[in-house]
Amino acid sequence: MIDAHLHLQDCVGELSSQELLTQLHDLGVTALMVNGTSPEDWNEISELASSSATIVPSFGIHPWKVENVPANWEEQLSFLLNKFPEAGVGEIGLDKWISGYDLPLQRDFFTRQLSVARNLRRHVTIHCLQAWGSLYDCLRESSFSLPFLLHSYSGPGEMLKDWVDLGAFFSISPYFFRKDKSRKLEVFKAIPEHRLLLETDAPDMAFGEGEARYHGKGMKNHPANIELLYERYAEWSGKSAGEVVKLMERNFCQFRDTTSTKLPARE
Repeated sequence: MIDAHLHLQDCVGELSSQELLTQLHDLGVTALMVNGTSPEDWNEISELASSSATIVPSFGIHPWKVENVPANWEEQLSFLLNKFPEAGVGEIGLDKWISGYDLPLQRDFFTRQLSVARNLRRHVTIHCLQAWGSLYDCLRESSFSLPFLLHSYSGPGEMLKDWVDLGAFFSISPYFFRKDKSRKLEVFKAIPEHRLLLETDAPDMAFGEGEARYHGKGMKNHPANIELLYERYAEWSGKSAGEVVKLMERNFCQFRDTTSTKLPARE
């Protein structure tokens, strides 16, 4: 199994990060894309990635963290991306849901990080809430042509073709398997299955109350719930567990492949 998006550095509880990694390995997890949110946690992710080949690091500045960032952040970002050739850029994006948002500042950080990703040919993980039009404009204006993941996609179904044409992948988190979110889950039926990934977004994006299999102190969602997420996706899609594992492995490899500038829209 592969978790396409989580924040392992924030999954503090009874177990250490190494004990968590052992638990996940025993469950059959083969890759974890661990995302940063600001220079404050990049060193933690660097240390985690250095300690385990399971971790695919991703370094970025989240739109909630664009204020009070050190002036040399681009230098730090480039250094880490060169240190880890497999690393991506993320979690970055735009957010108009938070109070007091500064969209011009968010756009500035977002486009500058896209530029770093483009120059170093790295895949990107994107957060977006209530700013889909602005996000689309930024991607078009920057001529970004590498794979990018719209993590825990909650945007309008009407924009799916636009995103697919730009090279987007879309991840499903436990949040969409809550009983009250079934209408949002329906949107994913219109997405080509070779552009889908699964993510826990641990320690956030929880299943409904009483539904999770694993729990951890201080976590809404435990990373080991990737097991339950795979099961729920298999039930929802009508695929076997083995088929889902193979599909997600194939999709994750395609997402990380930045050697081509053009992805097939459909298979």
